[in-house]
Amino acid sequence: MKIYLLLKKCYTIFCSRPIRKVLAFLNKHGHKKKCYICKREFNSFGLYGKGSKGVPDFIKELKLVGSDIDNYSCIFCGCHDRERHLFMYFDRLQLWDKIAQCKVLHFAPEKYIRKKILSIRPISYIMADLNPMEKSILCIDATNIPYPDKSFDFILCNHVLEHITNYKKAIDEIYRVLNFGGIAILQTPFSRVLENNFEDEGINTNELRLFFYGESDHRRIFSEKQLAGEFISAGFVLKLITNNSLFDKNTSVYYGINYNEDLYMLTK
Repeated sequence: MKIYLLLKKCYTIFCSRPIRKVLAFLNKHGHKKKCYICKREFNSFGLYGKGSKGVPDFIKELKLVGSDIDNYSCIFCGCHDRERHLFMYFDRLQLWDKIAQCKVLHFAPEKYIRKKILSIRPISYIMADLNPMEKSILCIDATNIPYPDKSFDFILCNHVLEHITNYKKAIDEIYRVLNFGGIAILQTPFSRVLENNFEDEGINTNELRLFFYGESDHRRIFSEKQLAGEFISAGFVLKLITNNSLFDKNTSVYYGINYNEDLYMLTK
């Protein structure tokens, strides 16, 4: 046993680590992929966890549309695929110009989207999170937003609803505080296989949620059909902008975004 452990340690020091360093060096000097945000080129994005190899079989069968976990993080700036995707949508649809004239509410503010919004100086910009880690981010529960009706012109809540137990209340609250003519972006993972949302009170441990929902802190798997219906029932006008109408598959692969994730633009 001692010889085995010694050989294993020697392999790690003299073989495994040097190989990883060489692969990392080659990756950083490649040109197969590009980060849309920092504009650096390389050969491959970082995985989320173990990538698609670590996805439970149950989730694979549901064909969940969410993060591109095989092309998740930029190896230089660390931005994730969902953030890059919104940047691409907002650039192509010229939404930054609209945001500059808005009162903005932003839940779980992503680092680079937040930086971009601050740079264009909207009328007001409220950053919110249920468990904020910075003083500039306010502690706000999406199911009980402490602002009057029609307070905001643009609300961004990217991949948050799947974490909220009473997500319908959150949708209603976002509709309430959105001004007439305002826009809400409420992206969330969903399945096109399911007719109805999949959730059960018995799925109440991290292990069970990981297996059935794909993440230990998710509360359900949304059905695309039911989710869209609930947006409309809340009063929103739903405009679906498909990824393929703006970016071809090669572009999506190059920038490491999920070409199956369309943009749900909700207006009031």
